[in-house]
Amino acid sequence: MSIIFYDHLVVKTEITDFIDSLEDNDSQKGKAKQLVDDIIHQAVVEFVLDKLPKTKQTIFLEQLHERPYDPEIISYLKDHVHPEIEADIAKHLESIIEDIKRDLSINLKK
Repeated sequence: MSIIFYDHLVVKTEITDFIDSLEDNDSQKGKAKQLVDDIIHQAVVEFVLDKLPKTKQTIFLEQLHERPYDPEIISYLKDHVHPEIEADIAKHLESIIEDIKRDLSINLKK
């Protein structure tokens, strides 16, 4: 799990702790954590692309592909979406985390 520009905006401790508590082997736990990371990543990319003007989307995607860890991505988004984009991403991520937690507890009841 590499560092991504939005990592400081997401708290997934409850989810990773839950996955760690499962009786699955470490490989399965790793796959589950990777799936959570993939869901979060796709949600952030989709959210940002919805907010960015079409003419700025390619540059964002190139930066994300080449340097996903670069804090300058946030600066780019602040310049081309609005200065409070970090708060918007954080709020969206809270919603995604709540959805994942809800899905995990639904699966536990089955």
